[in-house]
Amino acid sequence: MPAAFRSAFAPCEQPDALVIHCSDPRFQKHFHEFLRAHLGLDTYGLVAVPGGVQFLTAIDYLPKFSWVGWRWLKFLVDRTRPRRVILIVHDDCLWYKDSRFWQHGGDWKGAALSDLAKVREGIRARFGSLGVETWFARIDGGEVVFEAVGL
Repeated sequence: MPAAFRSAFAPCEQPDALVIHCSDPRFQKHFHEFLRAHLGLDTYGLVAVPGGVQFLTAIDYLPKFSWVGWRWLKFLVDRTRPRRVILIVHDDCLWYKDSRFWQHGGDWKGAALSDLAKVREGIRARFGSLGVETWFARIDGGEVVFEAVGL
């Protein structure tokens, strides 16, 4: 094994986007491919945590998570000035499907889409003119299909 890996450093003044999505390892390859190949993002900031956007909506259940999450976003927006924010939720999300965290009556997809809308509106309220795109990644046979969510 080589002693070190080298990669060319190319600083950018302003990233194409700030992206928030789930950290589920089953979807990472698909998220990356979608962001690069379909949306044409060259540089982007990334927040990837279990459940993705959900940590920003847990103000009643996990208020410290929500507070920290919004602080992270404010820091990233203030310091990197992204052109837009991309929010992605996905099919078969293990976080949303786990009932230990909250009750959603088994409608995990409805809860995820509701959280997507809440976070989109929260970003608009906090950061004004910053564009926000919302996406749902669904499993279709052996593929992952990304669909725009016009909430």
